Amino acid sequence: MTAPEPAWASAPASSGNLGPGFDVLGLALDLRCVVRALPADRMTVDDGDGPVDLEPRDMLFGAVMAAADRPMALAVENAIPRTRGLGSSSAVTAAAAAAAVRAVGREPVREQIYELVAGIEGHGDNAAPAVYGGLMAVGSNGPHRLEIDPSILPVVGIPDTRLATRRARQVVPSEVPVAAASRNVGRAVLLVEALRTGDSSAFAAAAGDELHEEARGPLSPITTAMIDAARAAGALHAAWSGAGPATLALVTAETQSMVIDALELVLGDSGVVRSLSVDFDGLR
Repeated sequence: MTAPEPAWASAPASSGNLGPGFDVLGLALDLRCVVRALPADRMTVDDGDGPVDLEPRDMLFGAVMAAADRPMALAVENAIPRTRGLGSSSAVTAAAAAAAVRAVGREPVREQIYELVAGIEGHGDNAAPAVYGGLMAVGSNGPHRLEIDPSILPVVGIPDTRLATRRARQVVPSEVPVAAASRNVGRAVLLVEALRTGDSSAFAAAAGDELHEEARGPLSPITTAMIDAARAAGALHAAWSGAGPATLALVTAETQSMVIDALELVLGDSGVVRSLSVDFDGLR
C-alpha cells in the first residue's frame, strides 16, 4: 500500500519594526520555511534530527490543533535563522497551520492563518508579511499592504549570537514621554513615505527609534555597530531587524556592495551578511 503524500506549505522570513514602526511595520524577505504535514495519532515535529513529540503547551501544537483540529506529524525545513530577529517563529507557525489545513483536505484562508499566528505571537508585524508578503502595516483593524519602491534592496547582517524575543521585549519600557512618542510617530510616517518613494531625504528624517532600539542596545552592541556602519556606507535606512540581533539595511544597487562590505567588517567571523529580495508571495 502506497504511503500518503504529506501536504505542505511555506512562508517567508520577515523583518519587523523597521526602526520606528514598532509592532506595526514588517517586510517579507526571500528566505523560506517549508512544513510538511500528515495526519497522525500524536503530534510530532521533525526538523531534521528525527521526530519529537510536541506538548500541548508548544506553539506548533496549538497552531495545528486550532487550524486542523487533529494531530499531525510535521516535518520542518527552515532556511530562516532562528532567534535572530527574522521572523522564524511566525513563518514556521504560518506554514505549519496551512500545511495542517491542507492535510485535512481544505485550502487555508490567509485571513484566518494571519489571525491565528498574530494571536499566538501577540503582535502582527511578523505574522502579516509571513502570510501576505511584501511590506505590511498592522493595526487594530487588521493588516494592510503598503507600497515599496522596487529600487530598494534588503541586506541583513546576522550575528552568530542569538537573542530571544522574550528577553528583548522585557527591556522595552512600558511608558515613554509624549514628546518621544510624537517624534517616533513622525519617523514612522516619514519611513512609510520613504519606502514608497525611495526618497533618501525622507529616509534620513526617519532614522532612529525611541520606543525599543535604545532600550535594546545594551543587549546586542554589535547590532548598533552594524546600523552605524551601514549608514556610514550609504544605506538608505538601517535598523534592528525585529528583536535582533540581526540588522536590516535598505540599500540601492549602487550602494549594495559597500554596505555589504561594511557589515562584513563589523561581523568578521562572527556572523554572515545576506543580500536578499522582498518576498511578495507570502504564504504558499
